[in-house]
Amino acid sequence: SVYQGVYYKRPGVLIHELGHNFGLAHSGGLDGQTYTDHTCSMGNPHYSDDAFQCFNPAKNFQLNWYTDAKITEDPRTNGYDTTLTMVGIDEYNIRGGSPVTVRLETGGGADYFVGFNRASSTGPNRMNDEGDNQVTIVQVNGNNGESYSQSFLKAKLSQGQSYAITNYAGTGKTVTITATSIDISTTPGTALVRITNGSTPSPTNAPTNPPPTNAPTNPPTNVPTFPPTPAPTNAPVPTFPPSPAPTRAPVADVSKYVCTKWQPADPTICAEGSLAGGSCTSENLGSSCGNGGKVCWWASCPGGDGPPSPPTTPPPPSPPTGCPACAYGNNGVCCGTCVDSGKPSGRGCF
Repeated sequence: SVYQGVYYKRPGVLIHELGHNFGLAHSGGLDGQTYTDHTCSMGNPHYSDDAFQCFNPAKNFQLNWYTDAKITEDPRTNGYDTTLTMVGIDEYNIRGGSPVTVRLETGGGADYFVGFNRASSTGPNRMNDEGDNQVTIVQVNGNNGESYSQSFLKAKLSQGQSYAITNYAGTGKTVTITATSIDISTTPGTALVRITNGSTPSPTNAPTNPPPTNAPTNPPTNVPTFPPTPAPTNAPVPTFPPSPAPTRAPVADVSKYVCTKWQPADPTICAEGSLAGGSCTSENLGSSCGNGGKVCWWASCPGGDGPPSPPTTPPPPSPPTGCPACAYGNNGVCCGTCVDSGKPSGRGCF
């Protein structure tokens, strides 16, 4: 290689000239010019002191630096449809089994090449001039990409984009290359690339064999059948109407009273009261029946031993304003709790 002027000390120029010494031709761009593929050092992208950039997929295939990570596919095959997980050359050492460059055979020498132009922050392609972390497609002029041949960049695909090659290699088929997904959040970063020619595979004819020989079959022997034995029926169990619950003769209600100052509840009158007589002879008369403001309080109560009538809710009594005097003339009954010297005397209302 010959270096003019100060170019001998510029890494980008040195790498380009070394590429020629390795047998690499120039890399042209999308515009068809000789040096304008700036995804590759053979396109003269750098004239500065720093040049962290390698080569495109066609040049990487030719160099044989990645012999265990380059593959060849033939999309001319009827029904061809494949999906590949690709990694970039700057993560070649941790690629697993993924390829870094794929050759698409045309049968005429002008083959296509597909690669993932990974540009990690510390990798050898971190100073790419274009196509960072995109799927790149390159075609060579001849020699199947195995020796010196000019290459041209055909497409740079971001996630979801496709590149179609009509009448691929004269087959009449359209080969479509799609960057299905690109993930640079993982290590290594990956590109999922689908390649298909959109044709329907030829059907495989099922083998024709003579019909199988049926094994002889013997007529079945009829098993004698017997009429089913009817299930025994039990004599019906007679049913009788239920006996009605005994009813008690109605008992007439009676009137009872108590003689107090405050009106008690009806159940209390029925449980503790007396029949008419003495000073309370007429129901609902409300007559006085003793000292201390006592009056007759009446209630209609069930007669005999029958259950008491449902209780009624009386109005709440008015609280006494003081302890009334105990009246010993009426059997010691008073209408309150008597208090002597601040303590209950033991006497009260009944």
